[in-house]
Amino acid sequence: MAFWHSSGRRYLRTEIVCLLLVLFTCLMLLDGCNVATQKRNVVTPEDTRLLDRGSRFLKAHMLDGQVYILSEWNVDSNEKIVSGAGELLSANRDILAEGIFSFPLDSVAIFETNRVHTSGAVMAMAVITGASVALTMYCIANPKACFGSCPTFYVEDGEKPILQAEGFSSSVAPSLEASDIDALYRAKPKRKEFDVMMKNEALETHVVRYADLLAVRRLEGGRIFASPDGAFWQATQIIQPARCNGPEGDCQKELRAFDGLERISQTYSTFLGAKETIDLEFDTLPDGNLGLVVASRQSLLSTYLFYQTLAYMGSSVADWMAQLERDDDLMRKAINRFDELLGGIEILVQDKTGSWISATQVCENGPLATDVRVVPLPNLGSGFQKIRLHFTKGDWRLDWVAMAVLEREVAPLMLQPVRVRHNTDLDEIAQKSLLDTSQVLVTLPGDIYTLTYRLPDDFNKYELFLKSQGYYIEWIRDEWLAEEDPARAAMMFLNPEKALHVLAPEFKRIESVMEESFWRSRYAR
Repeated sequence: MAFWHSSGRRYLRTEIVCLLLVLFTCLMLLDGCNVATQKRNVVTPEDTRLLDRGSRFLKAHMLDGQVYILSEWNVDSNEKIVSGAGELLSANRDILAEGIFSFPLDSVAIFETNRVHTSGAVMAMAVITGASVALTMYCIANPKACFGSCPTFYVEDGEKPILQAEGFSSSVAPSLEASDIDALYRAKPKRKEFDVMMKNEALETHVVRYADLLAVRRLEGGRIFASPDGAFWQATQIIQPARCNGPEGDCQKELRAFDGLERISQTYSTFLGAKETIDLEFDTLPDGNLGLVVASRQSLLSTYLFYQTLAYMGSSVADWMAQLERDDDLMRKAINRFDELLGGIEILVQDKTGSWISATQVCENGPLATDVRVVPLPNLGSGFQKIRLHFTKGDWRLDWVAMAVLEREVAPLMLQPVRVRHNTDLDEIAQKSLLDTSQVLVTLPGDIYTLTYRLPDDFNKYELFLKSQGYYIEWIRDEWLAEEDPARAAMMFLNPEKALHVLAPEFKRIESVMEESFWRSRYAR
């Protein structure tokens, strides 16, 4: 990826960059876990000498729109000052000065560099560019299905650690930092000390503010479910639907249990935003507060759309990311555009008159880990039996749907890690970072952190959830850059509905093999 320097060559005009940024932001938020932009050799974090294949540089995109391009630099972490030799460019990329510069870290919107740096403060804000990426044959054959991931969390199911959660899936830039709650529904602790393995399995920088365990004591024979608004509910009398019908016919087999057997559909070949419905019917339902339990994850549709947009934007992504950090209004506008066309899983209830009433929607982003949520339903009195799920065709994988009686809302017990290991070694600095919300833990590709928590004495009577906060920045793949096309990127923003028509045939061509390519292209395991 090229960067601009004293040759006098200019970027796209600022107003075009701002325009295309809106689309960029929207698709970052749309795609749960595959986001932002960067690239690097596939090497271990310790092997950074392999990254210096070109002239090293550090570009500091400032909050005021100016850019420093430094060929030599250093960071004073205590004073939070960056110093170095290079050039200062205006917001329009005219050269303003050359020489030695110093500026505070908090005046920077985003960094761009072609080298992994030892400064965590820089890495936490850095778009890594300018180095080739050695990919597996699966990713080479299908660049839009390269593995991407926010932090992945592995927890024992009684036999072995399995992937049970992915953290802050939509937090794809510093300004989008947010918290996320994931159900560890298959967790089966064997003792008071309970381990959660946190991995960075992709070409990304993960910036973790905290990763706390939430424990909620459950009733005998019941379960605890989290709702989309973050409330926790004691639930009993879990009832499976008597009938389940989708466009393909009976789908009860796929949705009757949380067993990994998913109900999957494929997109239309002419429009990626087409909707479908699944109708559920229950023979009898008890009186009281009811909630619909949904276990789901995203397909790779939004991943593809995001990666394709990155390809169209090409070599200027760092500029768009910097603009994202400067302008929250653009970000809010961008969130709504593709949400209107794709959205989550809308849940509707049929009342006594036969009308469908929208309850809410489930929209837990991310294609990696299946999450379990409960949606409290409006009280329609006795007799209602039908539920409808309405969502974008080919955008969601459904594992389980059931009705539950919600007894009462309860508060969780928050547990912080009592011990942290980095790979195999104790890491007290990492633990302190996770205990102090004014700090962050920065992880690089291949990093594995094992977080140990201390559960209550009667630990087998608790439901467990993971609450994490942070953001992540994905490193761009070289293969995408060949498709750089500002006009098509503009189409994605100015006419997203048209884009979903234009891209439909290409997505259909690779849809059936994307899932296998995605998982097999992981290089850090």
